Amino acid sequence: MLVALGCVVLLWGGTAVYLSRQTAAAIAAALDHTERFSAAFAESVARRVDLIDSALLLLRDAHLLGRDDVDLALFTRGLTTGGPLFQFAYIGADGILIATNLRRTDLRLDLSDRAHFRVHADNPGQDELFVSLPLIGRASGKASIQFSRRVVGPEGGFRGVVVASISPAFLTSLHGEMGDGKGLLVLLGADGGLRARSPAAGQDAAVAAMTAAVEATPAGDFTRGDGQDLALLGSWRQVSRRPLAVAVALTGEEVLGGLQSGRRQVIGAAGAVSLALLLAGAALTVRRHRLARSRRDLAASREALADAVEGVSQGILMTDGDGRVQVANRRAAELLGLPEAAVRDRPTLRALSQMQFAAGEFGPAFPTLEAFEAFSRTEWQDLGRDHAYERKRPDGTVLEVRTHALPSGGAVRTYTDVTERHLVEEQARHFALHDPLTGLPNRALMGERLALAVTRGVCAVLFLDLDRFKLVNDLHGHEAGDRLLVEVAIRLRAVLRAGDTLARLGGDEFAILLPQGGLPMAATVARRAIELLQDPFELDGRRFSIGVSIGIALHPRHGTTPAALLCAADTAMYAAKRSGRNTFMVYDEHMERDAAEQRGLERDLLEALANRQFHLVYQPVCDTGSGEVMSFEALIRWHHPVRGAVPPSHFIPVAEQAGMILPIGAWVLETACVEAASWPRPVRVAVNMSPPQFLQLDLCDQVRRALDRAGLPPGRLDIEVTEGLMLGDEEVVLNNMVGLRAMGVRISLDDFGTGHSSLSYLRRFPFDRIKIDRSFVQNLGGDVEARAIVHSVLSLGRSLKLDIVAEGVETDLQLRELRILRCRLVQGYLLGRPMPLAAAQSLLQATSEPAGAARSVGSPTAA
Repeated sequence: MLVALGCVVLLWGGTAVYLSRQTAAAIAAALDHTERFSAAFAESVARRVDLIDSALLLLRDAHLLGRDDVDLALFTRGLTTGGPLFQFAYIGADGILIATNLRRTDLRLDLSDRAHFRVHADNPGQDELFVSLPLIGRASGKASIQFSRRVVGPEGGFRGVVVASISPAFLTSLHGEMGDGKGLLVLLGADGGLRARSPAAGQDAAVAAMTAAVEATPAGDFTRGDGQDLALLGSWRQVSRRPLAVAVALTGEEVLGGLQSGRRQVIGAAGAVSLALLLAGAALTVRRHRLARSRRDLAASREALADAVEGVSQGILMTDGDGRVQVANRRAAELLGLPEAAVRDRPTLRALSQMQFAAGEFGPAFPTLEAFEAFSRTEWQDLGRDHAYERKRPDGTVLEVRTHALPSGGAVRTYTDVTERHLVEEQARHFALHDPLTGLPNRALMGERLALAVTRGVCAVLFLDLDRFKLVNDLHGHEAGDRLLVEVAIRLRAVLRAGDTLARLGGDEFAILLPQGGLPMAATVARRAIELLQDPFELDGRRFSIGVSIGIALHPRHGTTPAALLCAADTAMYAAKRSGRNTFMVYDEHMERDAAEQRGLERDLLEALANRQFHLVYQPVCDTGSGEVMSFEALIRWHHPVRGAVPPSHFIPVAEQAGMILPIGAWVLETACVEAASWPRPVRVAVNMSPPQFLQLDLCDQVRRALDRAGLPPGRLDIEVTEGLMLGDEEVVLNNMVGLRAMGVRISLDDFGTGHSSLSYLRRFPFDRIKIDRSFVQNLGGDVEARAIVHSVLSLGRSLKLDIVAEGVETDLQLRELRILRCRLVQGYLLGRPMPLAAAQSLLQATSEPAGAARSVGSPTAA
């Protein structure tokens, strides 16, 4: 009987150890899962908050420019459609709601008591993003979390707050997108207040436990309970650069629920064996004559144990001290890639390993039996100690192999299929290191690979920024922009070699890493990328023409750290943009000075727009026969209080790159219309429009409003465009041209003849006038080819019934040649330099007097 009791003790001791290890393994795996999930969740929240903050900063910049009439519904259309972000608003310095994309500003709501207003109004020295506790919006009537930024005026005074409202339910959608819906997700503020949670209700005690853990330290793990009494475990971490923290938790049931069935089976089997042993011992002691019956009971117990072992999801092998298999289930044979009979016949471990080797279980890593024998000492012979490891089978299955040494010299080994867990971990890492839109490596993964590359020697970094991409987003929405980014990524992959890295850094910025690549290779890749992106993109029947500006930095010449190399490549990219775009440049130290000058000029442009430092001058277009002024071209000028007169050729490209060309162009249009309405004669005024301005979907409405406010008839307005406009969306160009001409506004093609497709543009687009580029006019009188070109253009214009204007007339000889060629309209310094409004008014007044009282503009004295 003592022997039987000893066996029961050993059996239950082994069972307890086995179950305890299973529980510990499940808890460790769950903690690892919550750590990875919280990292991915924090990165996802950071990306969304960055997007919201970027929109708030852009909206704030618009107000800094004095554009208080920004249409928030149009501004936020792509951000608030179909998602949790549903409202943008602007609150004045007095706390009164001024504007919202929900168009309910007539309510005059007082929001001065709201925390997202008070924190900015009461703290003038701070300019940080604020994230409120959940509340019910007074304008929207919805539960929301408020993201807000302080707005200050040019003098630094408080002007109000820009606010974005997001539904707390966004956490539930993230929960569904990034996981399987299990567990509990919590978003907390720096003040410890609960911002959002998923699921939205229940588990209040768990939420309180998570909040207390997050308030204690910036990152870590926590558990409530131990072993089978586990109630809750999870991980938390701060959201990068934001006053937020995230926490992910699993309940004890979610962590250990999957083990309960196997636990019951093992305990049942151990109980059955214990009962059999006790019964056998009692039978031997009390009734010797019932020995045969006791043996049958023992056999039945062994069958019950075998059934229990077969019922678990893990593979189980138990060996004796000589290394011979005593117990094995079907799952073990399946996971080892062997027939069931192979483990049922009680083979030695060495025999099993040789059968596995013959079946190719360990793949090409062990081409010879000797190599495999060295490995098999770990796989099959290292049974004298408790240990665990993982290995991958040829079919891709990942096995967790755990060995528990028995006091008798044998061992119990379990095989668990952990493939699904590995897939979840790999997906979490992929989400953390890849761009979800294009599938390319993100900035974090690029940083890792660049850090590795700089330790191995020379390498090159290319920083790419798409040209005219913002125009696609503004005109066609973010969905079209996203699709275009995907197509760009596909084309750029074609320039890579094996081992190169293409990453999307954010927005329309990409980077290419060329390990062991020098300047020749980097220049080749840059040229190829420019060539690939020059071809138009076709999306849903629309053609999009963009380009790319590229900066190149080399290690170690331009930097020895990843941050320094990316910064140098970024600086070179901006230099490429300044040099004309759609090109590449290699980093040079003087670029830093140029970049600083560029940033200073951008700041001065903002001030110039706000302080009305711009003014217009007017250059006359005259009749070659009478010298009469037929129209004026409006030209913008900027006199800076410190820089002095800044030429348009210097500041207009900067305005285009900084996104300020639209407000500047709108000011030129409105001012030209107002000033032309005051002229003593009703001559036309011509206004130049950049491609971004002309490609606005509401251009016709803008022009109509400017004409109505000025009281200028549409027939007195000419709009001049260049051939660069035709690289945009042809449908938008045609619609705007047709709409403007229907109003009575005329359209002129400026700098005609300098492009590659001028004639095709005349065929496809409805122009009223073409202006011969000054490069052809300057050579008149001495260049036969120039005369032939001008003659051809004049003949073409007459056949198409178009007005022709010759630009750049500076000499009497050029004017005589144009008169001989019967060019009726001319413009240039010989006829009149650009002049202020008062001079233009005086000139028109003089030429409107009776004949003989005024001199001819085209006379030698007028030059």
